[in-house]
Amino acid sequence: MSTPIRVRVRMYQVGFGDCFLVSVEYDEPLSDGRSERHILIDYGTSHSPREGMARGRMGDVAALIEKHTGGRLDVLVVTHRHRDHLRGFEVDAGATIMKRLAPTLVLRSWTEDPRLSATANGPGDPGLAAAEPPNGLTSASVRYAALLAEAQEHVAKLTQLVGLDDDVRAAAEDQLKNAEAVALLDELSLGDRGRYLHAGMESGIGDVVPGMRATVLGPPTVDQDPRVAKQREDDPEYWLRALGASLRVVGSAADAGAPAPIAHGPGPVRWLIDRLANQRSHSAARLVRDLDDALNNTSIILLLEIKGLSMLFPGDAQIENWRLTLERLTDEPQLRERLAGIDLYKVGHHGSRNATPRSLHALWKDRGPEQPRLAAVLSTRQDVHGKGDGAVPQPQLVTALREVADLYSTDDLTGGEEWIELEADAAHGPFHRVPLVPPGR
Repeated sequence: MSTPIRVRVRMYQVGFGDCFLVSVEYDEPLSDGRSERHILIDYGTSHSPREGMARGRMGDVAALIEKHTGGRLDVLVVTHRHRDHLRGFEVDAGATIMKRLAPTLVLRSWTEDPRLSATANGPGDPGLAAAEPPNGLTSASVRYAALLAEAQEHVAKLTQLVGLDDDVRAAAEDQLKNAEAVALLDELSLGDRGRYLHAGMESGIGDVVPGMRATVLGPPTVDQDPRVAKQREDDPEYWLRALGASLRVVGSAADAGAPAPIAHGPGPVRWLIDRLANQRSHSAARLVRDLDDALNNTSIILLLEIKGLSMLFPGDAQIENWRLTLERLTDEPQLRERLAGIDLYKVGHHGSRNATPRSLHALWKDRGPEQPRLAAVLSTRQDVHGKGDGAVPQPQLVTALREVADLYSTDDLTGGEEWIELEADAAHGPFHRVPLVPPGR
């Protein structure tokens, strides 16, 4: 029987986005003659790398993935529907390679199940009562998925409004449906290849990657935890001290489309128009912010364990997604021990203040000296979102992570490197960085 002997994690330079390849090496060929298995987790970007770094173009990254997998991808995980996690699938060169890689298993959030849109077109659709929701979901969860889709439709219209604040427009564009990318994912998920995960569900990874145990910690459905449908302004878990309502606030403005601009000189009319535009931007900003939080909370949270190694990949999950897992820790000491002893943590939401729960950090801080050093991988880019204490990556969080882990960030790749590669013996940690050999050597 083939036994896992080594695990590699590659974090590709994509600027502000996520793209990770987890590769498991075996001591003997498996049934298909290959001695490796590969899991790709996300493939997207919203902002290219900073000047002087590798370009991070999606087509180039896909070519690297094809090379590193030997042309065969076993599992594709798309944690949630944000462009910085799936935009590569709509780039022609990337899409061509992803089709060629032909993943055996495609995993997406339960909210992305195409059957949900066939069940209901919106929260008030009478089809909710007539059709059987997929995956055993109740109508409450189906309504929530439909609400997310409706919000994205409104945001798409908001991007066309005249006079919208530039920052709000840019943030709105990050929330678009990414229709071309989703269409390709739907194609790759056809037949029995696609699974749409919620907390506690069997992922199927173990059937494709021998020896791997995959635990789906999130996202919960609305039935499992109704709180996931509500975003909090602040929370003790954040590193600094609702969607339906925001839809109603901006719905009429978005539906109005994009009126042609009219020139007005100075005076009372100009003053009134400026203030109306400002109010519209505030309303739009509220919808965009709420939708951003809601989509982040549809992120798949995966705990991957193989032999003596464990890795935590939480996408952009925020506290509403995490809460169900965190509340289990008191009554489930084994889960608490597994999370405390992970060997690699993919930093949530690119280092945002609201995606790495303090209670998780406390578990890592209490690790004994006999345990392997934790590795934290952070795919991010400075100066994209927020400033000062609200910046991403959040300075306070970065400092806290460096206290408990060896932190590797794509924003530190000032030498033009195209990826960071870590490896570990499958029997035990820690992960250590693999020096990349420069081209031509």
